[in-house]
Amino acid sequence: MADQRVLILADDLTGALEVGAKFAANGVCSIVLSGSSSLPDVERSLVGAWVLNTETRHVAAAEAAQRVFSIAQAGLQQGFNYIYKKTDSTLRGNIGAELGALVGAASGAPVLYVPAYPRMGRTVRDGCLYVDGVPVGATTFGKDPLNPVAESHIPTLLAGQCEVEVRVCAAAGLLENQQWGITVYDGESDADLEAAAKAFISSTAFRLAAGPSGFATHLSRWMNLPRSAPSALPKARRGLVVNGSLHVLSLRQLEQAKRDGFRSINSRSIPPTLAEEGWIILEHVGDTAHASVEFGMGLARVVCDCLARSPVDAVVIFGGDTAHAIVKALGNPSVHPIGEVMEGIPISRIEAKDINPNVGHGDRGLIIVTKAGGFGPIDVLARIRSLLTEG
Repeated sequence: MADQRVLILADDLTGALEVGAKFAANGVCSIVLSGSSSLPDVERSLVGAWVLNTETRHVAAAEAAQRVFSIAQAGLQQGFNYIYKKTDSTLRGNIGAELGALVGAASGAPVLYVPAYPRMGRTVRDGCLYVDGVPVGATTFGKDPLNPVAESHIPTLLAGQCEVEVRVCAAAGLLENQQWGITVYDGESDADLEAAAKAFISSTAFRLAAGPSGFATHLSRWMNLPRSAPSALPKARRGLVVNGSLHVLSLRQLEQAKRDGFRSINSRSIPPTLAEEGWIILEHVGDTAHASVEFGMGLARVVCDCLARSPVDAVVIFGGDTAHAIVKALGNPSVHPIGEVMEGIPISRIEAKDINPNVGHGDRGLIIVTKAGGFGPIDVLARIRSLLTEG
């Protein structure tokens, strides 16, 4: 059987890199494109997983649906065997509108939606999403400043955003639920997700899947995609940490990093050169109250200034909007996922030739580590530094 290809659509850059990393870790060459809706020449490429950042997390539902419909329709016409709609693990964004658009683009083909991510504490029981055992609407995600999640019952949330039939099932009934619409799969363990992946691959009806990157972990193992040996983690002696997330966990992680020996610099008084070696936190001075687009753009400009001043090897970015702004400031280059430094935290590379020369980073490539605001242990930065500097 000839190798197949999967098209992955994510609504922000951290999500795109996160799911791309799952495929890369399993030996599937992956590439993440941002700022473009054009699709590749699938037949001539060795890339098995093409990931497009649609940047639809914060746009109106109708706009999000239109973008997903157009790209998904083009992808199916161009010969992609599968489409995976990467969704937020806490139900933020225009999930219902985008899944409805996916069904429409595929002329009513069924979508298997697996919202659980047990390794990150996200489980689904009777159609409700729980975060560490608490309904998502009752957690801090229910008060997210940009995308508050008030509804924990997934079919109810989806029904409010699209007109597609939604049903809930467990593993035992999955192959009997391949009809038109969206099938929400209950899952509380990795074994549940693996069973869903096997059923999806064996099905003759399913071509459309959705969920956070937990489900992609298992699909990436079972899909018949071109493979090679996974890449080893790169080394980075000089790192720059940038936080654009308002999540309380991210703020606590930064404070812990300072206790772990990370040096901090102020964005309004950047030294002429950064340390030749070492890991630095960029403390950006500005109005972060609304995590606005303008704030992200301003932060990206400061990051580019730092890259021009010193030979930074790696940038660690908290928050999808911030990651998007920084990559855009670098010239919207292709990003190549390598794998994960730990669960849910991808590491990727940008080739030197793809970075806008006006940035002044010279002929050096750049490693980027991206993290959603609510992910990771309290000492995540010390762990990342250790993994990338040892040896």
